[in-house]
Formats: sequence, structure tokens, C-alpha cells
Amino acid sequence: MVLPTTPLALAQVVVRNIVPVAGILLFGWSAPNVLVLYFIDTLLSMGVIVTGIARFLLPPPNDQGLAARANAEFGYVGAGLMVIAVVAIPLGVPLIFMLAPGGADWREMLADRGFRIGIALQVAAACWSGVDLYRALRTQTPDQLRLKRRFALVFLRWIVLLMATYTGFFVIFGHYGALFYVTLYVATTIVIEIAPDRFLRAMPGGAEDMDPDVPAATTDKLASPPSPGAPPATAHRHDRHHR
Repeated sequence: MVLPTTPLALAQVVVRNIVPVAGILLFGWSAPNVLVLYFIDTLLSMGVIVTGIARFLLPPPNDQGLAARANAEFGYVGAGLMVIAVVAIPLGVPLIFMLAPGGADWREMLADRGFRIGIALQVAAACWSGVDLYRALRTQTPDQLRLKRRFALVFLRWIVLLMATYTGFFVIFGHYGALFYVTLYVATTIVIEIAPDRFLRAMPGGAEDMDPDVPAATTDKLASPPSPGAPPATAHRHDRHHR
């Protein structure tokens, strides 16, 4: 999308992204559930990008029959799932510490029907995003779509939360730690949508993914991180820490 340049556009970016925070504070949504859905969103976003790049680099054969083509398509998806599996552990283990102060119960979370629906919606949205990327790659290259930059934005957004975890600052929020992380994620997303280049320059290694030949003002709609659910579908279970 075109970067917001008017007060109304900026307001729309803010309002759209703060919906989960408002839901937690006003409607009793589960902050841990929202945070986990954001984590799933991060993994799926990276998987979609890798799947699209794999398909571009190794296009499916057109002269070997339907079975060969289907096998190739499954291979692309497998590449994306492999990347998700590889990064899920280093990115996901700190999630345990993020949720620990609030006493989040994983069994209770998985038993929540709304949470399971949220995951299903995230997966469906990721598939839709993948199809959209496939179509874009028919006429443009990964460099033209700036997929490396998109991957960096998605990855570094979650790194912001990891940095907050490693500083130990989150412990002062106690039971509201998950709400702190959701708010931090939302704030980071707003910064990325408004000033992605500034965000990249501020992050370690992020400047390497900037393209000096493409002004930020001319970034196309695929330049922002492909978030399958922004805001994510949230489980509307009342969090016991917000009763």
C-alpha cells in the first residue's frame, strides 16, 4: 500500500492496528491469546514469502504432467513450512517467558474454541496471501517486490519483542505482561507502516535490507509486511487477569 501521508491516513493506520488492544481493555479479549496469534502471524508471513521465492526460483514444470506440477507445488509449500519449523524454536521459546508472568495456561488456551478459530483464520488468510504473491510473481521479480525487505520487516518486528524480553523490562508489568507485548507489537507495526525505512535503520542489520534506489514514497502495496491477519483474529475469551 502507499505509505500514509495525510492525518486521516495516519489515523486509519493507528485505529486499524489498535483494535486488539482496545478489545483486551474494553471487551475482555485474552491478551495471551492475541500475543500467540501474532506469533503465528509472524511465522506464516515468513513462510508465505519463502514459498513464493521458492516457486519463482524453481518454477513448476509445464511439460511433465499434472502429477509433476502438483509435486512441485507441494515442494514449495514444504520449503515454507521448513523455514517456519526452523525459526519457530528460537523465536518461540522466548514466548514462554513473555507469557509466564501472567500465568497463561497452554491447555486452557488450546481448549478455547475462539482461539482455535483464530488460528484457522490465520492459516486461511496466509493461503490467500500466498496466492496473491504467486500472482504478483508472474509479472514481477522478488527484487521488484522487495521480498527481502518484507521478510526483514516481519522478522525484525518480532525481534523488537525479543529485545524487550531479554532486557527483563517486562517483569514490572506482572500479570499484564502479555498486554505489554501486544501493545509493543502494535506500536511497532504502526511505525513500520508509517516509516519502514526509519525502522530498518534503527534495527541491527536492518539497513542492509533497504534499497537506496527505491524511494520509500514509491513503495508499492507489496512493500509492507504481508500480515495474514492484521489485526489477527482474536479469541474473545475473557482473560482472568482482566476480570
